[in-house]
Amino acid sequence: IETLDPFSEEHDAFSTTILGGSEQLSFDGDGRVSLSENLMTFAKLSETAVFVGKGETFEIWEPGAFKDHAARARETALQRRSQL
Repeated sequence: IETLDPFSEEHDAFSTTILGGSEQLSFDGDGRVSLSENLMTFAKLSETAVFVGKGETFEIWEPGAFKDHAARARETALQRRSQL
């Protein structure tokens, strides 16, 4: 987003979509993060979650959904490995 013209339609669309729905997370005294009910519902999380490191960021997934996503991502990576 930072590389886009700040007054462009693309910048507005991406920043609204990605950043506009973000939430400030709270941490307890032991450094554990607490997710809001809204985020839990959106991610379809209940008792378990998968934390996926992605360089400077991470994602939190419902385990079954991540398994499916990881399989699709692996297939995409194999198909496009020559572009790396």
